[in-house]
Amino acid sequence: MTNFNRSNNPHLITSTQAVAEAGYPSVEEYLATQGMDSVIIACCDEGCEVEPDGYCEHGCPSVIVAKGLI
Repeated sequence: MTNFNRSNNPHLITSTQAVAEAGYPSVEEYLATQGMDSVIIACCDEGCEVEPDGYCEHGCPSVIVAKGLI
């Protein structure tokens, strides 16, 4: 997993927290059901969605980028 530093970005949350806030029990469960969509959850406390290889307007990565899968 890529190491993202919250001290540099106050909006950054973990991928586990991001998918839990969206109602999924785990990142793996989220990726199994939504991972191939054109937009997915970003690791952002603002609830942003991004392209799978993208970052939101607050600089937070997608859960796939955060997990090091892209």
